[in-house]
Amino acid sequence: MSLWFLVFALGWLSLLSCVHEPRVETFENSIGHLTQSELTRQFGYPQRLRKLPSGGEVWEYEFLAGNSRCVGYRVYFDHELLSKRWESSPCR
Repeated sequence: MSLWFLVFALGWLSLLSCVHEPRVETFENSIGHLTQSELTRQFGYPQRLRKLPSGGEVWEYEFLAGNSRCVGYRVYFDHELLSKRWESSPCR
């Protein structure tokens, strides 16, 4: 009986981990509406970031989508830390 409980518990945990993964469509649609702090709260910290001479920043995110396919994004922020646009980027 404890073996079945273990199998059930592992299945439930794997299901929960999938629920918390950010959805690619939600991420794309949020750009232009969210600040850096809001984006971080919803999708976590970026894998890489760099400051621009204009005072803005570029953040790079990578997500797993579908069958372990990596999807990369560059998000551009203005000097007021508002996301302005995104573009696809290769995963590293």
